[in-house]
Amino acid sequence: MYHNDVPNAALQIRHCEQLLSQLIQQTQQSTQKYQQMLQQEQQNVAMLEQLAQRERQAVQIIQTALQGHQTALEQLQQASSLCRQLEYAVTNAVPAAGLSYTAAGAGSYFPQQQGF
Repeated sequence: MYHNDVPNAALQIRHCEQLLSQLIQQTQQSTQKYQQMLQQEQQNVAMLEQLAQRERQAVQIIQTALQGHQTALEQLQQASSLCRQLEYAVTNAVPAAGLSYTAAGAGSYFPQQQGF
């Protein structure tokens, strides 16, 4: 029986070697797939970082535009206030100087000498 067991053991060893060879091949194939996945993910990260950078730039541009709008609003409000002050001054100064005024449209006034 001992003589019969040797070929059987050799067959089992050969079968084990074949299984290990298949496992090695499958593992190598899986390794290649994981390497491809890793490369794809690294490319995705690079693209997302570029996109994030563009978005940060867009945020800065929008913030700058909003600051410009805020400055413009403040200047327009100051100009409006100056117009109101000027209108008040003209309205009160012209009669005090003995003049009258007629509206020429859109806030323009032409002083006229009042008759005495």
